[in-house]
Amino acid sequence: MNQMGRAAGPLRSVSGRLSPVPILQVATGFWASQALLSAVDLRVFSILFSGPKTAPEVAAEVGGDPAAMEALLDANCALGFVHRSGDRYRNDEVSNAYLVEGSPGSYVDLVRFMRDPLFGLWLSLKETVTSGTPPVDPATMDAVETALARAFHNGAYASMTRVAEILDIEFSAYSRILDIGSHTGAGALCLARRYPQIQATLLDRPVFRGLAEEFIRTTKLEDRVTFSEGKPDDGIPGGEYDLVLLSHHLSRRSRPDLPAILGSVARSLRAKGMLLVTEFLLEDSRSEPREAALYRLNVVASYGPSFAGALTRSELYALLQQTGFTGVDMVGLPMFGITAITASKA
Repeated sequence: MNQMGRAAGPLRSVSGRLSPVPILQVATGFWASQALLSAVDLRVFSILFSGPKTAPEVAAEVGGDPAAMEALLDANCALGFVHRSGDRYRNDEVSNAYLVEGSPGSYVDLVRFMRDPLFGLWLSLKETVTSGTPPVDPATMDAVETALARAFHNGAYASMTRVAEILDIEFSAYSRILDIGSHTGAGALCLARRYPQIQATLLDRPVFRGLAEEFIRTTKLEDRVTFSEGKPDDGIPGGEYDLVLLSHHLSRRSRPDLPAILGSVARSLRAKGMLLVTEFLLEDSRSEPREAALYRLNVVASYGPSFAGALTRSELYALLQQTGFTGVDMVGLPMFGITAITASKA
């Protein structure tokens, strides 16, 4: 596949015959993901963080089979997460940075969530597509969403760090931020840590209060970041906020609801206030960027067809203008197909 995620087209061998390699690469994609997920489950990267070890030494620490562990380690060498020198293995730098339990910015929770429960939800995708019903009982969806929010927190925090570095926004000019529907308030917490003048409110459903307040305490921002229970789609009209953050909220909403949601956002801002959206947005082809197209299917696999509608950059641009926002600007971020959108309240 090419960098944009489109199939590169039929590959021809020297003899001129079509090659099935693109099909096999996708069909066997779970081989690589399971090699990584299993290594994380077995704490392989945390074990190697202390220094190089042999396969029998790693197997002994996890209570595993040495031969099977060697195969698992060599597979992760092939993926670039581990390196082998003789009979000893060591972590790659990216593994030390993101795959070690308890380290700052660790993606271990996120990777584990991919296996349980997300992998199981994807296994039900055929039934979800054919039946048109959500894969998870609504009564248990809060627990799934809370686990999802915890798993994605570090990634969302890192995304806002990059946004603050890349976008030409004077965050130092803002003092009151409203973070809508992000569950953990990762974006607001990131900005509040970087800019000491910021006071932030996290608006979300009551089920997320405990988790959000846990992260607020972890970042030692109890004096400047608070959680407000409410319906995220309603915003806080008359709040006169300087900046509203919408982080991956719109793609989880029904498309007919978006105009009302953006209207609530506008009513929550002061005049000339700023809206910052970070989202998986599609091009008009609806198949690019690759990550956004797959994330759309992930929403279907997780929540059901009610939220299957594609959200494109041009459609969101038009919706923002129709709501009365001005100066709409969109920037594709160099991070897993995410787009950042800024707009000002007239």
